[in-house]
Amino acid sequence: MFAGSMVALVTPFCNNLIDRVALGNLIEKQISSGINSILVCGTTGEGTLLSAEERKEVILRAIEVSNGRAPVVVGCSAHRTSDAINLIKQAEELEADGVLVSTPYYVIPTQEGIFNHFAKIHENTDIPIIMYNNPTRCSVNMSVEIILRLAKLERIVGLKDSNTDLSRVSLIREKNRELVLLSGDDASIVGYLANGGDGAVSVVANVAPTFVKVLVSAWRVENVKMMQKVSFRLAPFNEVLFLEPNPILVKYILSKIGGIQNELRPPLTEASKAMMDLLDKELPVKDFY
Repeated sequence: MFAGSMVALVTPFCNNLIDRVALGNLIEKQISSGINSILVCGTTGEGTLLSAEERKEVILRAIEVSNGRAPVVVGCSAHRTSDAINLIKQAEELEADGVLVSTPYYVIPTQEGIFNHFAKIHENTDIPIIMYNNPTRCSVNMSVEIILRLAKLERIVGLKDSNTDLSRVSLIREKNRELVLLSGDDASIVGYLANGGDGAVSVVANVAPTFVKVLVSAWRVENVKMMQKVSFRLAPFNEVLFLEPNPILVKYILSKIGGIQNELRPPLTEASKAMMDLLDKELPVKDFY
C-alpha cells in the first residue's frame, strides 16, 4: 500500500489557523499529479507544533479530500512512548490508513529502548506502522538488527530511513523481502532505490510532485534513462531546499506558486531575505508544479 512516491505535505496556516481550503488544494494537486500516498502531520507538516484539535482537523481534511484515491499516513512521533500511542489512537479513530513513527527524540534511547518503544506501540494499537529512522533530528540511529527484529511484528509494514548510508538498504532487503523500504532523503532517492528500496517520502514533491512521481515510477519499471533524466532535473531542488531548516523554504516556494500563506509556527521563522532571493533566482519552480 505504501510503496512508491509519498509526499511529506506541509500544513498551510492563515492567521495561525489551519487553512482548510489551501490544504485541500494542496492534496488535490498531489493526487492529480500521481503521488501514491499523502503524509500529514510529519516534520514537514509541523506536526509537533499542532494541537490535538488541529491534528484532527488536518487528518480529517486529508481523508475527506483524498476520498480513497491515495492512502493517508499520519505522523505520530513523540519522545515518550505513551504520547506516541495516544497520537496513533487518534489517527486510528479518524480512520487514517497508516502512521509514521520516528525513533524517540531528545532522550537518546539505547537500541533495546528503540525496540521496546515500537514493540509497545505495536502492542497497543491496530494500524499499519511505518518506522522512521532519522539520526540527524533524533540523535539515535536504528541498527539493521533492530529494524529486522521489529519487521517481524505483524503491523510494522515499512521503514522510512533518512540514514544516507545506502549499504543498509541492501542489508535489510537481503534479510526481509516484505518490509516496505522508503527513502527519507530526497538527494539519495536514486541510490536508495538502486539498493533495494521500494519508494520515497519526499519533501521536494510538495513543489515538484509529477517529477518525483515519475522518478520513482521510472525505477520501478526499470526505465533507468528516464530515472536519470528526472534525477538531473531535480538536483537543484535537492541542493537548495534544505539550506534552511525544513519546511521553511518549501513553504516560501508554495506561497509563491501553491496558494498558501508563507506562515510557520514558532519557533520556526520565515526564510531569510538572502535565501528568498536565491530561490527566486535559482529554482524554475513554475516549470515543475
